[in-house]
Amino acid sequence: MPCLRIHIYLWVVLSFSQLSGLNAQTNNCRLFETYWQYTYTLQPETNSLVQQAGDRWQHFLYFRFDSVCREYLNGKISESGWWLDSQQLHLDFRHNNQFAVERLNDFSLDLKFFSKDGKRTFIHHFVRLRREESPLSQESNMLPVVMVQTLPPVVYDTELVARAIQLPAASDNDAVVELVGGGYYGGMNPVQHDYITIGRDGRLIHEFESIQGKRLVQKAKIGKEEMEKFISWATEDQRFADMESSYDCKTPECEKRKTVKPTPVPLRLSINVNGTRKMVSISIWGLDKNGRRYVSYPPELDRIIDAIQRMAERGTATK
Repeated sequence: MPCLRIHIYLWVVLSFSQLSGLNAQTNNCRLFETYWQYTYTLQPETNSLVQQAGDRWQHFLYFRFDSVCREYLNGKISESGWWLDSQQLHLDFRHNNQFAVERLNDFSLDLKFFSKDGKRTFIHHFVRLRREESPLSQESNMLPVVMVQTLPPVVYDTELVARAIQLPAASDNDAVVELVGGGYYGGMNPVQHDYITIGRDGRLIHEFESIQGKRLVQKAKIGKEEMEKFISWATEDQRFADMESSYDCKTPECEKRKTVKPTPVPLRLSINVNGTRKMVSISIWGLDKNGRRYVSYPPELDRIIDAIQRMAERGTATK
């Protein structure tokens, strides 16, 4: 009996660790190539607003797929590493380097941390932005020169307890289709940005950038009838809406492949239909140079991705 209890205990621990790893991997994929704007910091115990973004405090984050986070603070840009371990986000932000991910969805991100004495908790709240809305989408030499003044230490205002929190108005996301990443990061001229969006008006934008080359933007116009046929084909015929939200490794060999160069770049595909957004992420998409597939996912995904890339090939380069 004691041996049986030990085996049951070990099985529970192993199952929990595997589930935690899966959650971390899912959130990892959801953070890849996303842009966020800091809005406020809240102290949950007193429901008091500690700090709020404004003209004197503009803070933006960009989580790159190569585990580098770019930060924009009042015109100054810096970079630091980031990674997820279970539900903990390791990131150098506001004199802290570890946060609990309280919320992560298509619209908001909440990062919780504790005061140094461990008696109080605080939550940083972010809202998600489209790439073109973030100052981090610009080339570094195109950013305006801003004189940054050191802000005084935050003073806790007891009047804030009863003051209503004013959140920025939610922006309308007009993207119907978003395709981010995929492939492998390596070689002589690795790709550091590959992003395709199709708006509700049928405007397709493909942004491509490599280490050695300049950023290339291709644009195309998809007709209304063709767009409707594609959405119907992808969501109904190819059953995109019924797919799982994440496809990841199920073998040790696959997990090991993530650490071998050229590094696999996770792929994320989302389709928004009538205000309902479905997002699917794949940790290792497609075949490697030896024709090997590491992650099992529906073949219909390849068909949808291929159709999007074919539409993008019609585009004309603008810069």
